[in-house]
This record gives sequence, C-alpha cells and structure tokens, in this order.
Amino acid sequence: MPTIKNRKIAAAILTLLFLIFHQGISAAESLDDRVNEIAHLLMCPVCQGQSVAESNSNLAQDMRQIIRKQLEEGKSKEEVITYFVNRYGETILASPPPKGVNWLLWVLPGLAIIFGGLGIGIYLYKSQSGKGSGDSGKRPENRAADSDYMLKIDEELKRHES
Repeated sequence: MPTIKNRKIAAAILTLLFLIFHQGISAAESLDDRVNEIAHLLMCPVCQGQSVAESNSNLAQDMRQIIRKQLEEGKSKEEVITYFVNRYGETILASPPPKGVNWLLWVLPGLAIIFGGLGIGIYLYKSQSGKGSGDSGKRPENRAADSDYMLKIDEELKRHES
C-alpha cells in the first residue's frame, strides 16, 4: 500500500510532467501563431493576390517552413521579413512600406475620405439653405414668367367653371 509520502511524490511528478507537456503545447501553438502572422505579411510570389499563409503552392509551403526554421533559430519577425525582402524585393510585402512614392498609397485614401466628406457636407448645407426661401434660387425674370403663367391658368379655370 502506497504511503502518503509516495503519493505526494507521485502527485508532484505528475504535476511536473503536466506542466512540461502543457508548456510544450503552448510553445508549439505560439510558434505556429508567429509563423502564421509573418506568413500573412508576405505575398506569395507565384499566386496572384494571396499571402503566403493563404496559398497552397509548393513555394508558399517552403516559405512557411523557412519562416518556422528561422523562428526556431531565434530570429525576430523583422529579421525573417528582411530575409524575404532581400531575396524577393519589396514586392513580397503584403503592404508596401510608407517610403518613397509608396507613401501616396498610405495618404491618398485618407485624403479622399476627408475631401469626399467635405464635399458631401457642403452639398448638404447648400441644399438645406435653398429649401427655406422657396423661389430664392430662381432669377427675377423667371419668377415674373411663372406668375404670368399662373394668372393665365387661373383665368382659364374660371372660364371653364362658369
């Protein structure tokens, strides 16, 4: 029959094994997450519009293995990305770096939203300010012609009523 001391030792050993096993699983998940994160930042050179993480091509699979190997060697995310940029050029990056002419790709969408919003705001302001005054948008000669026309319609209706 096991003694209390042996039970405590067995429990301690099982706990230690569980912690080691659990740490190994979480480290593997962490490595997979890091590989996937970097793979999403790189475009597949042979697949149009797909990142290395999304592509099933042989080259993308090889690139994911290279990423994994470099991370296991202790390289940082930036070092891994630099490796691929040096090998394939900046076109490998999923989002272009904001330098050189590429900064326009980062700035123009924001400017388009700002100026589009201003244009819509000005249009709405002008359309609201024109509603309250009725005929204020018409020229005086058009107003006179409209009133003459309305008088003729009134006379015609009076003739048909009698």
